[in-house]
Amino acid sequence: MRLPLRRPLRIGLAIALALLGILAAAALWNFRDHFGQTGRASTEALFALKLPDSSGKILDFAQWRGKPMVVNFWATWCPPCREEMPLLDKAARATQGVQFVGISVDEASHVQAFREQNPTSYPLPVSGMEISPLATALGNKAMVLPFTVFIAADGHIAAIKLGALGEALLQEQLAQLQAGR
Repeated sequence: MRLPLRRPLRIGLAIALALLGILAAAALWNFRDHFGQTGRASTEALFALKLPDSSGKILDFAQWRGKPMVVNFWATWCPPCREEMPLLDKAARATQGVQFVGISVDEASHVQAFREQNPTSYPLPVSGMEISPLATALGNKAMVLPFTVFIAADGHIAAIKLGALGEALLQEQLAQLQAGR
């Protein structure tokens, strides 16, 4: 049996839903994918990083300055992150002149176990949540994973992608990086 809602309650509910819709639209507008950002200060912070990989070897990001890069923030506990790893690995193996790096927001032991089951051809430096300010500065204001940054050889941010990548978008961005855009 359905009880009829009182008119003031229905109006209040309609207003609340309308406000929720407006907030959702504003959030989507604010956190949508951004392309063509400059982000020079944030990439300088990226190139200043020195992070360990899962075996403890320190990776100095300065070694990749001047190269186009695909920097993917991910975690072993993130299902979309794990699902996109084979796509990224396949692209890394097939793409000449672009450096892929997967910064894991995780623990080294988890990354090591993941890598044993899912080998990757590119470096997987490990960081905890302390990497969050850099991810935010690079464009991840929503703090979602996975998050991918495409960096041109001159150090500007060519594009970012919040959430999992699709093959078409990845190939499009790689073509632009290789063309120097």
